[in-house]
Amino acid sequence: MPMVGPETVDQARLLRLLRDDGPRSRVELVDVLGLPRARFAAEADRLTELGLVEIAGPAASRGGRRSSLLRVGAQVRFGAVLVGDGRLRVALTDGELNLLTRHDEPVDVRLGPEAVVGRTVELLGKLRAEAGLARLTGVGVALPAPVAVRDGTPVSPPALPGWHHFPVRDTLAAELGCPVHVDNDANAMALGERHAGTGRPFDDFLYVKLGDAVGCGLVLGGALYRGAASGAGDIGHLQLTEDGPLCGCGNTGCVEAYCGDAALVRDAVAAGRAGRSTALADR
Repeated sequence: MPMVGPETVDQARLLRLLRDDGPRSRVELVDVLGLPRARFAAEADRLTELGLVEIAGPAASRGGRRSSLLRVGAQVRFGAVLVGDGRLRVALTDGELNLLTRHDEPVDVRLGPEAVVGRTVELLGKLRAEAGLARLTGVGVALPAPVAVRDGTPVSPPALPGWHHFPVRDTLAAELGCPVHVDNDANAMALGERHAGTGRPFDDFLYVKLGDAVGCGLVLGGALYRGAASGAGDIGHLQLTEDGPLCGCGNTGCVEAYCGDAALVRDAVAAGRAGRSTALADR
């Protein structure tokens, strides 16, 4: 794994502030980041050279020489990919993560990672061509599975048979020619809430995802918490009881076996057939 120096960390913090809060003055950014002015200027200039940051005009005067506003570069475009619930969803956003265009279609993950990842490359290429983009700045991928984030691979995923340790990140990065980040879908959704949802005002919260798969994302101190092995929040296959209903993973009594989509349908059908709910029986 490549070493990450303090300069890279400072650039990431600067970009994150501009992404989440919009244009800010150089003076404000120096104060928030707590960097020496010379260090900040060097990092901002480097990001400007890369086209990731640009000047957005003069800032409001605070006395003395007026500062300039910085914002995420107008040409920055990100790709987003979500696999799950029988759908493949791809989208393009601008540098502040505003949705520009998207495409959804059915997907059978049992076809294997090569087929699904290959289709993802095709769809992102199509959206990129329609937008007139030569390349994407980066791509984020959310999977309904435990993910080894350092490697960009799913790990023993019950919802993705045949995907264990498939190099999703490296395969997409090689095809698309840009950085790719792969994470668990509940983690990605928690970050979305932190960026622009109900979690924005809070530094500590728990996001629970219910669907075909069950999981949760932990945000602690304003940052996503993954745990030592990237498994924090992987609650779907915690075994509540040994004699519970059969789960899709092959075990019995998992959280998902009680409150996942398949479990809710199973219980609704049983309630309707047993006459415990006339509404469900009518359906």
